Amino acid sequence: MIGFLLGLVITILTGYFAVSIIEREMELRFRILFSIPLGFGITSIFYFLYLYLNINDFSDFRLFEIIALIILALIYYNEEKPNFSKHKFQRLSGWFYLLNLYALLIYLKYFIYNPMGSWDGFRIWNTKTEFLFLNNPLWQNVFELPHFMSHNDYPLLLPASTARLWNYAGEPNLVINLTIGLFFTFGVVYLLFQALEYFKSKKIALVVGSAFMILNIFLVNGASQCADIPLCYMYLACIVSLFLYFRKEKFSYIILSILFAALSAWTKNEGMMFLAAYGFVILCWLLAAKKYKKACLAGITALIPAAAIIFFKKFAHNPNDLIAGIFILKTYHFMFDFHRYAVILKSFVSMFLLNFTILISLLLLCIKGFKIKEKNKTPFVLSAVVFVLCSIGYFLIYLLSPHDIKWLVDNSIDRIILQLLPVFLFLFAVNLRIGKPDSMN
Repeated sequence: MIGFLLGLVITILTGYFAVSIIEREMELRFRILFSIPLGFGITSIFYFLYLYLNINDFSDFRLFEIIALIILALIYYNEEKPNFSKHKFQRLSGWFYLLNLYALLIYLKYFIYNPMGSWDGFRIWNTKTEFLFLNNPLWQNVFELPHFMSHNDYPLLLPASTARLWNYAGEPNLVINLTIGLFFTFGVVYLLFQALEYFKSKKIALVVGSAFMILNIFLVNGASQCADIPLCYMYLACIVSLFLYFRKEKFSYIILSILFAALSAWTKNEGMMFLAAYGFVILCWLLAAKKYKKACLAGITALIPAAAIIFFKKFAHNPNDLIAGIFILKTYHFMFDFHRYAVILKSFVSMFLLNFTILISLLLLCIKGFKIKEKNKTPFVLSAVVFVLCSIGYFLIYLLSPHDIKWLVDNSIDRIILQLLPVFLFLFAVNLRIGKPDSMN
């Protein structure tokens, strides 16, 4: 357990110092909440490179990570002595902490039932983890799993993160799986809460955050050890960073948002669509605003991870079932199959009414309507465009998929909803008229 704790501390501190170097004036609450996805993203990439280079000695890798962490810390502390007077957390209400305990118990219940992950958690992600845990060339067999539903082309953030910490512990340990899931599941809850408290009001944050946190389907998927919850964390961190840019007027937040979009592409294939949509929207806005230097910098920032993802896809040398379906099975003919449209829409409505019913109560917050604050107008419009583009993209994925449409939608649409849900809740709540007109921020 000591090795595991060391690996976990290195993960979080790597993310913390990376965030702090990118933006030194960021509030502590956002530094910590951003450090979770960024830390796991960076260290999982380190671990993949360790495997790719066939180092085969984990003690060398551990030393490298420690040195990298020390370098990041020196870069940060060398230029600025931290002013901890700015780093204050407000105490949340006892009601929210009570709901946290309730959500934690529900999470633990489902994890205990499926400690190695349920369905995709076991078949895709933890199966890959077992291969990536190997300190020898046999790990590359992860790209040769026989069943098409193993999705050998999927990115490796989650399995690489788990395998890395297993190596720190010296053996596979389900406490590590539990901990990673807890960090991502409750991290996205607290990021949603803190973002709404910062951009709107504490009361709205409490209501929306509570409704999201106690969603049974959310907690089930968090405990199932799939990549959908880490993915929605990346999405939300990206959009919150965009809003922070317009509030603080520091381009470092745009850089940070692009990094989160890129890490979403390293988390799951859907993230590549998000990276493309977000990168396109941001570049168009910067060019329209005649901010050409910033557009170039943003483009370079996006191209580097995009090139890395392309490299990984070539290294994995596995075709994507959707792309193969379009070009080999000519599934583009499904564009004219209106039965598929009906199945997708009907399944979406049914799933939402069955598993997301509690969110309907949030419509009561609309009693006074919406008002987009001038300072939130541009980031809201840009985020809404990204959200719409991704929603259309998800719909087209279903429409053009070569698999049985009823089976596919019934077994995945809950996770698709969860991927975009935190972003939707944030955009929905930040412009409500109800409650205080805005926070003190």
